[in-house]
Amino acid sequence: MALQKHAKVFTVFSFLRLRSPDIFWYQWIYPTIVFVLVFGGYQFWGDQFLTFDGDKLIGDVNALMGILVGFYIAALAAVSSFTNENLDQVMKGRAPTLTTVRRGNEVKETLTRRRFLAILFGYCATLAIVLYIFGVLHVHLTFSQPAASWVQVAMSISGQVAWGFYVWIISSLLVVTLLGLHYLVERMHRA
Repeated sequence: MALQKHAKVFTVFSFLRLRSPDIFWYQWIYPTIVFVLVFGGYQFWGDQFLTFDGDKLIGDVNALMGILVGFYIAALAAVSSFTNENLDQVMKGRAPTLTTVRRGNEVKETLTRRRFLAILFGYCATLAIVLYIFGVLHVHLTFSQPAASWVQVAMSISGQVAWGFYVWIISSLLVVTLLGLHYLVERMHRA
């Protein structure tokens, strides 16, 4: 309970705590499918068909993230302040729920469209910031080659895990952005 007041910084990951029969696909399944296709495909067949400059790719992704962070924060501000009665209605169908602890009690909230979109764009903004930081660190940090072979193997494995994590975050960002755009383009204007 004492740690809860310090966990506010993790509120931006509330999207991963949403529950609904459908939302799990957008949280984990679709991003993982994209990840397996991209990362796995490159690991198995990439050397045969693709060559690219990793630093330039990271630089281009970072340029995009710089733009997307602003877009997500603007979308979050717009959704939070836009006056539209449809946004304040509970989502129809199998609406997502979010369970939080308030004053020691669990509260299960069925989300309105406004709350759902705020959670979604807050999550996207956070992923874009994380990707940007990862890219900056990748471009500006270099590791010296250790002499011990086991350390080289450990660093190689760590590097692959980091790249996998990076690709999964990009996959998640892509899928969740498309979901958010669907709601902005289509669902927000229907009752």
